[in-house]
Amino acid sequence: MTASAAKKTGYSRTFKTPLAHDKYKVKNKNGRIFKMTDKAKNIKLKTNHYLKNYKKTKWIRTNSTLIKHKGNWIVYYYMKPITKKKHTGGWVKLTDMKPIKTHKAIKYTYADFDTWYRTLTKKQRNQYYQLVRDGDNTDAEGELLPFSSGYFL
Repeated sequence: MTASAAKKTGYSRTFKTPLAHDKYKVKNKNGRIFKMTDKAKNIKLKTNHYLKNYKKTKWIRTNSTLIKHKGNWIVYYYMKPITKKKHTGGWVKLTDMKPIKTHKAIKYTYADFDTWYRTLTKKQRNQYYQLVRDGDNTDAEGELLPFSSGYFL
């Protein structure tokens, strides 16, 4: 290894996707808000804030990305606080936040993306990455699209 070689962080990410601005609140009080730096194939996640300090704050998501760490992919949202406080937003795991309004799947409609994604296993989340890596994964309204469970083996 040469002295100028970049140190691998173990994280990489996909493209960022703009999303509809849904409202969220904190689900995991041990979660963190991250700032991303460097290139997509070797990103660094630096803790900006801790979610335990924002238990009552409402948030809006603006973007999403898939981040790979230790061989597993997970969805991260870029979240901004709704309140008048002037603290900055950052990247948060989808599983650390909870949508204020959700809906379950019924006969002719899917559940909302967050509800659907939480039901996936690690293997299915990695397969989800395979399905969306080359295409757009949002609908015309800027909502993330779930794939029918028939797509997963």
